[in-house]
Amino acid sequence: MQNYKNINIIEIVAAVSIILLVALIAYPKFLGILRKSSEQVTIANLMALRSAIAIYYADNNGNFPGEDIEKSLLIDDGKYIKYIPEAYCPPYTNPTKEITTKPTGKSGKWAYQVADSTITGRQAGELWIDCDKKDSKGVVWNTY
Repeated sequence: MQNYKNINIIEIVAAVSIILLVALIAYPKFLGILRKSSEQVTIANLMALRSAIAIYYADNNGNFPGEDIEKSLLIDDGKYIKYIPEAYCPPYTNPTKEITTKPTGKSGKWAYQVADSTITGRQAGELWIDCDKKDSKGVVWNTY
């Protein structure tokens, strides 16, 4: 009877070991899927913000928003956009809804160009992600 108990314990340990092994294999893949989904959401949010800026430009006789871009886009109960969406620049920054007009390349925020710049080569009204890290495809974030 004692051998029967030992076999049950060995079977339980083997089953738990197999479950842990499967979990260890699946967990990194799950994290990769989460990262890719966050990246795609950020790119979609970038397109939504760019669309809001284009509509603002059309409504304001060819003038882009200024330094107060967040207030400009959120006027009249979300005439151009209802809220500033999150930017997620993995792997080292937390999601943020902030728009900076003084990009550093490392903030992970939305970056907005107020006026044409010969230094950066960006034009007024451009919006990008202020991050010099690469996404899961190997593309640097600030090139989107």
